[in-house]
Amino acid sequence: MTVTPDDARVSEVSRRLRSRADGILAAVWFMPETATGFTELGLSPEASSLGSRVAPLGRVPGAVAAALVAPMCPRRAAPAVDEAWRVTDPGTLLAARLRAATAHLERVLGPEPAGVDRAVDLLRPVVESAPAEGHPLFAGLCSLPWPGTPLGDLWRACDMVRERRGGSHLNAWVAAGLDPIELLLLTVQWRAKPNPGLAGPAEMGWSEEEADAGRARLRASGLLDGDDHITDAGRQVRDEVELATDRQERPLVEALGDDVDELFELLAPWARAVVSGADLPRPNGRGA
Repeated sequence: MTVTPDDARVSEVSRRLRSRADGILAAVWFMPETATGFTELGLSPEASSLGSRVAPLGRVPGAVAAALVAPMCPRRAAPAVDEAWRVTDPGTLLAARLRAATAHLERVLGPEPAGVDRAVDLLRPVVESAPAEGHPLFAGLCSLPWPGTPLGDLWRACDMVRERRGGSHLNAWVAAGLDPIELLLLTVQWRAKPNPGLAGPAEMGWSEEEADAGRARLRASGLLDGDDHITDAGRQVRDEVELATDRQERPLVEALGDDVDELFELLAPWARAVVSGADLPRPNGRGA
């Protein structure tokens, strides 16, 4: 794997952007409605979370939605989305998600944190200019009108960053020949430090039998050793997946240009505030 200086720059900036956007977007993982669901709509937490996530695409069938939110197990994702459409419609779910997320951000950050307009001014053209090909959930978000409030626009831009990179990541691990469980197992081992918010197969709805079969496949291909630890070959494969993800994010890095440090200085304290007030640990792959 050859990493050029330009690759290194794209990786560094795109990963930092993802990290800060994820922190602010974490409002959808830590808001009270994540645990209760949208009770006013009569939906379960899973249907509220996954239905509202895929709602920008319209009333997409659960089986189709499951392919878009991989590596979550389809047995968990598909019924939740189908439940959402039995009870409500995409527009209602989108409004509920936006209302709950921005209310949570307001509780944590205040109604209009200093610098929020500038952050939106920097982020909005970055996400609006990014290509949508191969990124269906991001494309769905691009089709929506902007909320038109400071916190709403900030949250929407961060959602777009997250879904853009999420689509890039899905493209990368599928192209690498990994299946969802193999990706999850490799990622847990690949992380340099334990991450209490990192979702493994069980958190994503896969059975232990399916996870055992995934480990066996990874051992057979030399990506895990006999003790189910990642091998040098496994680390290289997982490194290449992340690099391939980064490379697809180049348009965002180029659009951000010299504004990168200013944007990150604005986003960092807000992201820390949202995450520090959260009830950790909570898997970051819940699909909210």
